[in-house]
Amino acid sequence: MKRNYLLVFACIAISVSSFAQRALSEKISYFNVRTPNNPLEESIKNYKAIVETPYTLTVEELNTQSLAEFEVEKANHAQVIKDSEAEFEERLAGHDEEVAKAEARYDKEMKNFKDLSLLERLALTDQGKKPQLKVPAKPRYVEPREPVYIQPNLDDHLIFDNQVLADNVELLGYEKGSDLLIVINITKMAFQDNGGQTFYAQPTNLKVMKGATVIDEKNFDEEFQFLTSSNSNTINLERYEKNNVKKIMKDIGTYINEEFGFIPVSSTITIEFPKNKKREYDILENAKIKAISAYRKMKKDASGDTRQRAIDELIAVRDVWKSELAKIDYKDKKALMNKEVAVMIFYNLMQVDISLKDKVQAEETLALLQERRIDLDLNYDEKNAFTKLEEQVYKL
Repeated sequence: MKRNYLLVFACIAISVSSFAQRALSEKISYFNVRTPNNPLEESIKNYKAIVETPYTLTVEELNTQSLAEFEVEKANHAQVIKDSEAEFEERLAGHDEEVAKAEARYDKEMKNFKDLSLLERLALTDQGKKPQLKVPAKPRYVEPREPVYIQPNLDDHLIFDNQVLADNVELLGYEKGSDLLIVINITKMAFQDNGGQTFYAQPTNLKVMKGATVIDEKNFDEEFQFLTSSNSNTINLERYEKNNVKKIMKDIGTYINEEFGFIPVSSTITIEFPKNKKREYDILENAKIKAISAYRKMKKDASGDTRQRAIDELIAVRDVWKSELAKIDYKDKKALMNKEVAVMIFYNLMQVDISLKDKVQAEETLALLQERRIDLDLNYDEKNAFTKLEEQVYKL
């Protein structure tokens, strides 16, 4: 009799284990998008940027100027050598006089030193103050080096290509076109000294326009602010100004994307599905494959059209899961579509609803889950997982 009980218990354990092991999962990384603070009209699909700066110097002009200066330096080299030789001869001629002055100064110091008492002389000697003859070194002629051309350091010069600056303006989630116009006007940098420190201002205006209508306007760096703890006459002003233009363009990029762009946010999602060795869950496995494929389309640089296709595919998969959810038999644990499969489907539905930021659908899924909460008989881990998802639904 005891043996029979053991056999029955073993069968029950195997049965429970088989159901518990039905659930599989696959994690996929994708890029969701942060909703902008001020979404643009749906009719706006693309944008164009225009950047205006006061800087007209080009790399070609700088190189031409630098080469011209080098040619002048080469042409003057013979005169430089002649002047250096004349200077050397002058220093050489005055060397004997400098030596005589040094010796006379030494003789006088030694005479005064010898007039001191023995103890005073010993004390000065110990202190290293005994007079010493310091004869000036004889001048040595070093011929100036022949000029060598050095390519100008572009970082030290205010060289900007307005078109390149404009091309680097990126409004995330939109293509380049003409629906929206982003106009950036940068002025010269102004410096101000105060208490040994340097302050700066570089008023820059941003306008976001649709046609002749200004959607948004903002000014950057219009108030004087701290630059460095050194005076302006001791620093490379052009390098500071060039770096600040780069900072302004970066600030503007951050601003327009927070206001109007769709900033990619790295995310992950886990899709659950049952084992399908006997091909009994083909519909759910196909749904999983399509969901994973849709999320893979959501790359960091995915276009708006690609992202919309992925969303449409996920909505179609969601409809499949909802249809399969209607087949669940919550009372029969041995049923093909039992409550364990329901837990997987509910989990997938809520995750997709949240990832799509579909508040209405997420609340409907949550309401249906709550209606079936008793039938689902969730374990501790499942309760925690759904509680976290529920909290995310409320934040949508």
